Amino acid sequence: MKGRPEPQNYTSIRSVTKGILKTEYGPFSLYCFSIANEFENGSAAEHLALVYGDEKELAGPVHYRLNSACITSEAFHCMRCDCKWQLDTAMELIARQGKGIITYHASHEGRGFGLAAKLESYNLMDRGVRSSDAYIRMGLGSEDRRDFRAAVTILRYFGVKEVVMLGNNKKKADALKNAGIRVSERCSLIYDGNLEEVKTYLKVKANDPEQDLLRAVL
Repeated sequence: MKGRPEPQNYTSIRSVTKGILKTEYGPFSLYCFSIANEFENGSAAEHLALVYGDEKELAGPVHYRLNSACITSEAFHCMRCDCKWQLDTAMELIARQGKGIITYHASHEGRGFGLAAKLESYNLMDRGVRSSDAYIRMGLGSEDRRDFRAAVTILRYFGVKEVVMLGNNKKKADALKNAGIRVSERCSLIYDGNLEEVKTYLKVKANDPEQDLLRAVL
C-alpha cells in the first residue's frame, strides 16, 4: 500500500496571472493561482497572493499572513468578527516593512464548509448558540476543513523559506512548519477597535481552547 504523498506533492500550479493593485497602503502585486489538489481528483481552484515589494527578495524572513476568506466581513463590513480588521492591519504592516506576502483562500470560507454553512451558523448564534458550537449543532462537527497546502505551494513558488507569521492560528503555523517553512516569529493581530460585538466575539473565541490566541503586541 502506498503511503500518503509528501506535502510538496499535494498540490500543483496550473496557471499564474499577475496584476497590480493600487491600494490605500501602496501598490501590491496580486497573483491569481489556479492550483490543483491531488486529494480532490486533481480539481483546480483559485488562490490569491498579495505581494508588496520585490518578489525576488521574499526568500529571507518575510512578514506573511495566511488569510482565510471572510466575505461577510471583508466585502460587506459585517461586524460579527475582526477578519476585515486583521486583513487591513496585515496589509498596512507589510507596507510599512517594505516587503511581505498575504495568501488569500476563498475555499476557507466558513471553516472550509462554505458560505451557506457560515450563514446558517449566524442564524444559530442569533439564537444564543456560541460560535464554537454552531457547526456542531449543524451536524458538521468541530473539525476545521480548511486546507493549507495551497498556501505552502504559493510560498514555495516565491521561494519563501522563513516567515514572520501575522495571525493567531496555531494550526496555520503548524501547517507551514510541517511543510518545512520556518516560522521564526508569530505576531498576533490584536483587535484595537471599539465595536462591542467584535469584542464579544473575541472574548468567546479566547475561551475556546482550540484557538490558542497569543496576547502579543504588534
